[in-house]
Amino acid sequence: MIRKDRIASYEYKNDYFTIVIREAPEFGPRAHIYCCGINTTRFDPICWGKAGICSNPAFKGLQQLRADVSAFVRGLGRNTRNAERFPCSLITPPVGDGWYRETPLLIEQAGPADLGKVLEFSVVDLVRTVLTVCSPGTKLPRKLPGSRAMQAFLDSLNVPNYKEVAPPPIARPRPGK
Repeated sequence: MIRKDRIASYEYKNDYFTIVIREAPEFGPRAHIYCCGINTTRFDPICWGKAGICSNPAFKGLQQLRADVSAFVRGLGRNTRNAERFPCSLITPPVGDGWYRETPLLIEQAGPADLGKVLEFSVVDLVRTVLTVCSPGTKLPRKLPGSRAMQAFLDSLNVPNYKEVAPPPIARPRPGK
């Protein structure tokens, strides 16, 4: 007889970013894999021209998120460690077409209440970090909206003709110019 166990998953997905916390019994009891990705081009209408050259605030926000989540989880009294061999590509959008994915994180000894807190913290931290650079002064909704409502909120911050209205790239003046 084939045994199929249900794998619990906590997810927040929209066209801007995706965060998935998936039960990972292969790593032990109460172990979960944390996978996150961001669509940098989807953030372009909000972020274009707001940071220096080669400095994408959405990309940097996702990198910072992983560190912030690790610190948050440790603050809950749980452990984290790298899980680079886990294939997040199975549960998040593939890299390419604007999508970037951060290295997976293993969360150990976490229960459902912890994971709900981690998911909410992740969404708020990522959006706040990106908007601090791209749309300073923007207030996040008081209560965490669902993923589609968050997408609509981010859509409302899009700048029409963002490439045309952005300041010129930051560059050093060339001698003799």
